[in-house]
Amino acid sequence: MSALLLKKPGKQMNAKCIGELLIKGELFLKGNGIIDAEQEAVLLLSYLLSRERSYIYINRNMPVPSIKIEKFNQWLKMRSGGTPLQYITGFQNFMGLEFAVTKKVLIPRPETELLVEKVIQLIEMFPERKQICLLDIGVGSGVIPITICHYFKDKNKNIDFHAVDISSEAIGLASRNARRLHCQNNIHFFQGNLFQPFRRKEQFGYFDGIISNPPYISKNEWDNLPDEIRLFEPALALLGGEKGIDFYKIIIKEAPEFLKPGGFLALEIGHQQKNIVCRLINDNTNFQEEIKTFRDYYQNDRGIIAFKRASC
Repeated sequence: MSALLLKKPGKQMNAKCIGELLIKGELFLKGNGIIDAEQEAVLLLSYLLSRERSYIYINRNMPVPSIKIEKFNQWLKMRSGGTPLQYITGFQNFMGLEFAVTKKVLIPRPETELLVEKVIQLIEMFPERKQICLLDIGVGSGVIPITICHYFKDKNKNIDFHAVDISSEAIGLASRNARRLHCQNNIHFFQGNLFQPFRRKEQFGYFDGIISNPPYISKNEWDNLPDEIRLFEPALALLGGEKGIDFYKIIIKEAPEFLKPGGFLALEIGHQQKNIVCRLINDNTNFQEEIKTFRDYYQNDRGIIAFKRASC
């Protein structure tokens, strides 16, 4: 954070056990304006030592190797300088699964967990259908397709996911996450812009559902984002044009071409975008009139689900 005064670790280098590191880490973070300093110190140390947080609390007298202490102090400086925790530890938990993240991808948010939950519910509404073919546009770290495939792994459903991203770094990271979480056989990754890799439908067929958490930050919103987001997370994964709806326009216009009759389009949206995105869907006669929406934990509008007409 640019407004923070970065303080030196001081005696922190003399700390030798978990308890001492926790105390001095908390003081250091708190002194540099980090609100949840205690929890963040615990989280950093748990990732550093590859231990559960419960282990950190219970084993406060456990000595820590000097090389780990040095690394801990480096992480504290990074965090006090505004670097998000996830980019420091290299991981983010998403619906109980640990995903590797880098500065090349957006940090997965709890709001996207709601989108995944809604898609899982849609799939479960068709118990007789054993083969489900889905498309994720803007795969990022891979949380959407991997979490869905992982959920249905032992549920007698074969999820055949196609996932696309314009960023080669994102595709590489998502592929590694799929292997780590044993979903690599269910997901096919493609680098390209939106629907471009799937123009030859005779090669790919049609999809039962298309899911996307596209960039939806407007120019005005971007200028007012916290430094922790604006200065560290990739603008490519956040900016959605002047009004934040550029990607919705394209996805809503082109999705029916790739959906099976009755197939669904599930979108995460910005909290002020419900009306305009619904209007874009209603203006497209390929979609059914009924549109489902859902809110996040703060009761903000956060997602939209539309269905292609059966007669299209």
